[in-house]
Amino acid sequence: MRISDLSLAYATPGGAFNEVVRGVDLTLRRGEVLGLVGESGCGKSTTALAAMGYRSPGVRVLGGQVWLGGTDLMSLPLAELRTIWGRKAAFVSQQANLALNPSLRIGQQIADPLRRHMGLRGAALLRRQIELLRRVEIPDPERAIRRYPFEFSGGQQQRIAIAVALSCEPELLILDEPTTGLDATTQAHISVLLGGLVREKGVSVIYVSHDLALLHSIADRIAVMYAGQIVEVGTARAVVTAALHPYTRALMLAAPSLERPGMVSGIPGRPPSSTVKDACAFADRCSQVRDACISADVPLTVSDGGHVVRCLQANERSAAASLLRPLSPAIAGEPVLAVRGLVCTHRNASAPTIRHIDLDLRRGETLGIVGESGSGKSTLLRAIAGLLPPTAGSIEFRGETLAATVSGRPRAQRGELQMVFQNPDSSLNPRHTVRAILSRPLRLFREGLGRSGETAEIERLLDAVQLPRLVLDRRPSELSGGQKQRIAIARAFAARPAVLLCDEITSALDVSVQASILELLGELAAQRGVATIFVSHDLAVVRMLASRTMVMRHGVVLESGPTAELFSAPRHDYTRTLLAAVHDLPRCEVPTQ
Repeated sequence: MRISDLSLAYATPGGAFNEVVRGVDLTLRRGEVLGLVGESGCGKSTTALAAMGYRSPGVRVLGGQVWLGGTDLMSLPLAELRTIWGRKAAFVSQQANLALNPSLRIGQQIADPLRRHMGLRGAALLRRQIELLRRVEIPDPERAIRRYPFEFSGGQQQRIAIAVALSCEPELLILDEPTTGLDATTQAHISVLLGGLVREKGVSVIYVSHDLALLHSIADRIAVMYAGQIVEVGTARAVVTAALHPYTRALMLAAPSLERPGMVSGIPGRPPSSTVKDACAFADRCSQVRDACISADVPLTVSDGGHVVRCLQANERSAAASLLRPLSPAIAGEPVLAVRGLVCTHRNASAPTIRHIDLDLRRGETLGIVGESGSGKSTLLRAIAGLLPPTAGSIEFRGETLAATVSGRPRAQRGELQMVFQNPDSSLNPRHTVRAILSRPLRLFREGLGRSGETAEIERLLDAVQLPRLVLDRRPSELSGGQKQRIAIARAFAARPAVLLCDEITSALDVSVQASILELLGELAAQRGVATIFVSHDLAVVRMLASRTMVMRHGVVLESGPTAELFSAPRHDYTRTLLAAVHDLPRCEVPTQ
C-alpha cells in the first residue's frame, strides 16, 4: 500500500471545504505493522480509512493517490470499491459493540463476507466460521456462532470483529483504536493475537492509536500526525528512543508510565482545527519555536536510517523542567465516604455481582480501583451513586447513611456526589446543546450565579477540559467521542462536588488531553479537598493519580493498600498478572529534556 501526496477536506455548513489532511505520503510493506499516532482531530482515522479507499460523507479529495497493489483506490467508483472492502482491505473499529449487528447471530455476520467474496456454502462455510472464531480464541466456537453480540464481553466482541475482518484473508487491515477501553490483560491478549496473525498470514496493518507505549510494543514503524500532516516517521524503537520532533517528545512526556510515577502535564494550547500553511502547525505550542518556523512551510527531511521529521529544530532539545509532581496526600480526619459490607446483585443474576465491599475515602484522597472487565468495579460506583440499590450493607456520606437510590437523596447530597460515566452517549441528553447541558447543574446546585456568572463559569469549565467556545451550540451528535467525554467531565465539575466517581473517564482521550484532565483532578484534590474514586483499566494512570489502590476480581477485593507499595510489591498473583500485561515506555526511553 502506498499513499502519495494525499490531501482531504470536509465540507462545512456554508459550502466551503476545510482541509484536514495535507500532503500525506506513507508506504506499507507486506506483513508490516505501521502505527499512526496523534491527538484527536489530527486526521489519523481519516487517513487510515482513505488507505482502503473509504471516504466519509462530506469528504472531498483535494489531491493525491492511494495505491493498493497496482490500483489507485481514489479513482475507483463505489461499486468497485465494494468488491475490495472485506476481500482485499478490511477495517476494525474502536467500538465493536456498534460495528456488530445486535440483531444477527455472530455466525451470520462472519458468513456474510465469506458468501459474498469467496462463494462459500454449506459445510465449507461452517468449517471456516468455526476456524476463524477458534483463531481469535473465542471459547466453544461451535456454540458461539449461534449467539448474539450482547452475550459476549467487550474483549470478546472485539475479537469477533477481528474475525469478521480477517474472514476473507485481506492484504490490508485497518485497526482504529481496537483495544481502547479494554482492560490490560484483554488488551495484551488481543495485541499478541494480532501479532501472531500478521506473522502467520503476512497481513499489512495500519494501527491507529493514541497509545505510544502500545505501538512501541506491536508496530514495526510509527508515523506521528499533527494538524493533518505527518511530522515524524521512523522505526518504532527510533521514534520512542530518539524522537526528533518536539510534538512527539511532548506526547511521550504527557503519557503516564509505571516507570515514572507522579503527575504529568498536558501539552499547552490546542491543536488547530484544520491544516496550517506557510508555517509549522505546532509553532504556537512549541518551546523551540524560531522566526523561521512561522515564516514558511516546513518540509520533511530524512536523517540517517530513514528517520523522517518535519522540524527545523530537530536536533535541539530544550531544557524543559520536569513535569512530574508528587501527589497530594489525603486530608486527615473522618472519612467523607464510608462503605461497609456492600453487596449488590443484578436483576436475574444467580449470584451477587459484588460481595462484602468495605472502603473509606477521605478528603483530598484518590482511590484507584483496577481489575479486568466484569470484576464489579462499575457496579460498585453505581451503587455508591444511588443508581443500583444494594442488597446488603451501608454507604455513609459525612457520617449520614445515604438513601439506596438517588431519587431518595436530598438535592445537596446529589450535587456533592457526582459520577462521570465511561460512555458519554448514555449520559448526555442528545436533544440538548452543550450550553444547556452545562447550565443545568449550575442552576440546580449553584443558585445565585446570574446569567453573566453562569456564562463565565461555563467558559471556565470549557477551558478546564480544553474545548473551544464554538462547541456550546452543538449537540452531542455533532461532537467526537473525546469531546463528548470532556463535556461529561465538565458537567460533573460544574456542581463542585465533594466526591467524584469516575468510571473509565479517560479511556477515549488522547494522552495530552488525558494529562490535562488528570492534572485538573489533582488540583481539585489539592486545592478543594475533592475526594475521588477512579476506576480504570489503565494501571499507569492509576499509579500516577491514586494515593491508594484496590484490586477487584469476580466482585471481591483481592488486595488494597498504598499505591506505591501495591505496585512495587504486589502480594496477590492476580495483581502481578495485571502489572505484567501493561505496555509501558521503559524509563531509559522517555526523553526528559
